[in-house]
Amino acid sequence: MSKKTAILYHPVGAKELALIEVSSFTAFPPRLPEQLIFYPILNEEYTTQIARHWKKIHDWSPC
Repeated sequence: MSKKTAILYHPVGAKELALIEVSSFTAFPPRLPEQLIFYPILNEEYTTQIARHWKKIHDWSPC
């Protein structure tokens, strides 16, 4: 049986990216208090749009 891989994108800030790096980029850390849901996205362009929008609203730097 072959394994299929799906690439999931998730907009993150610099702090969350550092936590992802600790896992050797294999896992997302537990959600931050201000993140009510985990929202994986299959489209990198859309994820970038979300990250830029959140930066404007919440003043955190996306990866």
